[in-house]
Amino acid sequence: MAKIKRFFSQFGVTVLLVTLCVYLILQLTFGIGEVAEVEHTTYVTVRDTVQLEAYLFRDETPLYSGTQGTDCFLVDAGDRVAKGTNVAVTYTEEDDATVQERITRINRMIRILELSNLSEGAQTTDLAVLDKRIQALTVELLRDVADGDLTAALRGEEALWVEMNRRQALLEDDFDYSAQINLLKQERADLEASLTGRSVTVSAPSAGYFYHTADGYEKIFTTQALQQLTVDSFDGLLASQPDEEILTRSCGKMVYSADWYVAVSLDKRSASAYTEGKTYEMVFPFSTGMRLTMTLEKKAVQTNRDHAVLVFRSGQLPEGFDFTRRQTVQLVAETYSGIRVSTDALRMQDGELGCYVLDGNRVIFKKADVIYRDEEFAVCRVPYNDVKENRDDKAYISNEYVSLYDTVVISAGELYEGKVLQ
Repeated sequence: MAKIKRFFSQFGVTVLLVTLCVYLILQLTFGIGEVAEVEHTTYVTVRDTVQLEAYLFRDETPLYSGTQGTDCFLVDAGDRVAKGTNVAVTYTEEDDATVQERITRINRMIRILELSNLSEGAQTTDLAVLDKRIQALTVELLRDVADGDLTAALRGEEALWVEMNRRQALLEDDFDYSAQINLLKQERADLEASLTGRSVTVSAPSAGYFYHTADGYEKIFTTQALQQLTVDSFDGLLASQPDEEILTRSCGKMVYSADWYVAVSLDKRSASAYTEGKTYEMVFPFSTGMRLTMTLEKKAVQTNRDHAVLVFRSGQLPEGFDFTRRQTVQLVAETYSGIRVSTDALRMQDGELGCYVLDGNRVIFKKADVIYRDEEFAVCRVPYNDVKENRDDKAYISNEYVSLYDTVVISAGELYEGKVLQ
């Protein structure tokens, strides 16, 4: 009897489970309806770029010590220096060059410690402020190292050391670094006295920017060469060889103007999209993807050549910028900003391009004014606001055109105006 009761009990549970499964299947089939894939529109900015080989032009003056030996630099590359500033020393004895490198490091340590004294900075008595600055500098330093921008990383390291030293001074009751500074100055004096070989110090002939290396093209890729530039003369410049005297004898170079130029070659059809006098954005991968706004100064075109040369100018010298003569750049041809819609959501209805949008659970059709499109998504113009008369009113919701944060239907079986999605 107990076995019979247990059988009916198990049978009843089984029937209940089967019934529940059937109910769920029926609900999925008849109650829920079609599964809809949707997305919310967002506001995006897209840069249409072309990758080109670029050549840098600017007026550069090589510096010479007049002797063979090892060059040691007294200022950082790209630093602005006054007339008469000692920028480099050429040592005939290799050991003396090693000593000078140590002296240069000591000078850097002295500079850091002098800035670390609490009297040298503002807001340094607030420990919370110091901790925030140390955290921000640490993150920035790690980012520079990850990007491979060692010049910026070295400058960031100095700033970080200064803040950490100031924090330590606060914890030690306004500690003064004067004793350490004096010891370093004494070591520097001893090292300078140990220099026995011949050396030649090179100074800046005029105020300007000093750079450590020369590539031999300082007298070739000049602003004068750009004045009468043609497609033929540009090709001739590219075929030129570097000046061996500059390569072997120079100990750096001076730049006296912040103006420099980038020349690129591209086909005539592509070149026609660029206008002289207009500014364009250029991306420099050699300088960790730095973006600079440059002016198109000149467009060289010849009837017998199928490509043109575009010359862009910049009037700024960004910190840590890599002025390698030949490098790859990305020229931004156009920038598009607007409503982002997946390409799969775009459809034609009655000769109008647009997409289906959810209005509650009802499907409506909105037109899309597409200004940029690729295989993945399209950028649509922000709908016009009749009240504000401002097309850039991103928050405006239009009944006619796709708008920001609309719920766009990508797929949901057969779509049509007025369809209700459960």
